[in-house]
Amino acid sequence: MAVELIKYIVGAFFLLFFQYFLIQEINFGTWIKPMPYIFFLFILPLTTNRFAVLISAFFAGLLLDLVSATGGMHSAACLTLAFTKVMADENILNKDAILLQGYKYLEPRYKSFNYYIYYIFTLTFIHHLVYFSLDYFRFSAFFLIITVALLSAVFTVGFILLIRLLLRQS
Repeated sequence: MAVELIKYIVGAFFLLFFQYFLIQEINFGTWIKPMPYIFFLFILPLTTNRFAVLISAFFAGLLLDLVSATGGMHSAACLTLAFTKVMADENILNKDAILLQGYKYLEPRYKSFNYYIYYIFTLTFIHHLVYFSLDYFRFSAFFLIITVALLSAVFTVGFILLIRLLLRQS
């Protein structure tokens, strides 16, 4: 159990450093700001205590806020994502069926790849919507917020799938 915990902590720090030192330094365009660091919340086991999920999301967002000087935007977005994920896991996913099939978290093989993409994209879009709402913070930027959140969510899901593919190959 302690080895698994250390594995998740190291993975979270790796994704946060990847986000800060590489992803934020690449100019994808004005409206595309991928945030693949949220992948660590998707690979937390379904049996993880909901408070542990919320606390880990808060501290991951706080760490990124501290190094990026974003004033709590990542923390708020990560907490919203964690809360939504916990509610989705309890109310939408059949956790018992997933665990009986031998999966620790939702994987594309559980139901279908489309189901997995829909789950990941919806939660990622909610995260990005909160983040960019706090970033732009004006009602006149409503359509800009939706556009940037949508495009960034698409690219973030692409990065998440790429990370899954790379981790699976090793």
